[in-house]
Amino acid sequence: MAFVANSLSNLPVTSGAIFFVDSGASNSADGNVGRDPSKPMATIDAAIGRCTANKGDMIVVMPGHDENPLVSITMDVAGVWIYGLGWGASRPTVTFGATAATLSITAASCRVSGIVFDLGTVATTVTDAINITGADCIIENCETVPHATSQFTNFLTSSTAALRLTIRGNRFRGLGAASGTSGLVLVGCHDLNMHDNEISGGFSTGAVTQTTTATRVSIWNNRIVNDSAFYALDVADATTGLIMGNLMGAGSALTAVIDFGATWGAENYAVDVADGTVNATIQPKTAPT
Repeated sequence: MAFVANSLSNLPVTSGAIFFVDSGASNSADGNVGRDPSKPMATIDAAIGRCTANKGDMIVVMPGHDENPLVSITMDVAGVWIYGLGWGASRPTVTFGATAATLSITAASCRVSGIVFDLGTVATTVTDAINITGADCIIENCETVPHATSQFTNFLTSSTAALRLTIRGNRFRGLGAASGTSGLVLVGCHDLNMHDNEISGGFSTGAVTQTTTATRVSIWNNRIVNDSAFYALDVADATTGLIMGNLMGAGSALTAVIDFGATWGAENYAVDVADGTVNATIQPKTAPT
C-alpha cells in the first residue's frame, strides 16, 4: 500500500517501511497491516513484528496512544526506530502494570524517541522502564512518570553488550523518597554517549551507577539529582573517558556527589545542600598544576 504523507509529511526520511500505531483510532487492530495511519495497529509490539531487520523501518506512535502491557515490549528486530509523535500530555504513553514488564531492547541499532513510560494509577513498582542488551542503540526525548506511591526501580538498565549506547535529551523522574534503586544502571557500556538528560529522584545507590568498567565514556551536560545520601553519578573505578559540564546534587558530602573513576573531569558543578543556602562548586576542586 502506498503511503500518502498528508499532515505527516515532516516525518524523518527513512529508506524502510513506516508502520503506524494508535490505540485511540476507532479501527486500530494488531491485525491491520499498519502502513496507513487511518488503519493503524493497536500496540507497539505488534508493529515490531511487522518490521524487517536493518532496512530502516520506523514505527510511528501517534499522539494520545496509550497501551498497558502486562508483558514486556521486545525490540528484537535490528535497526528499528520507535518514533513517538506529540508533545506534553499528548505524547504516546506506555503504562506498565506488571513488575517484570519493560521495554526490552535485545536487537542492535534500535532507536526509541518521544515515548512516556508511566505507572499511571497502578501502585506497582516496575523493575525497569527500559532494559537494553543490544549494541548501538539510542534512547532520546523519553520520560518516566512515577505513581504517587511507587516508581520504576530503575529507569534504564543496560548490559555489557550495550556497546556505543546513546542516551540523550530524556527526562527520568522518580519519587523523592529512597524507593528506587538507581535511576540508570549502566553495566559496562563501552563508548557510552550520555548528554542533555534530566535525572532526579531518591535512590538507594546512585542516580546514575556504572557497575563495571567501561572505556571511552562521554557524559556531558546532564542535570542529575539524588535526594538520598548517595552519589548523583558513580562510575566504576577504572572507567576511562570524559565527564564534563554536568550539574549534580546529592544529599551526601560534597566530595561524594560525583565519583569520576579514572575519567577526565572538567567543569562539573556539585552541591550537597538542597535548600538554596549553598551554591554549587566545581568538582574536583583541586586546581591543575
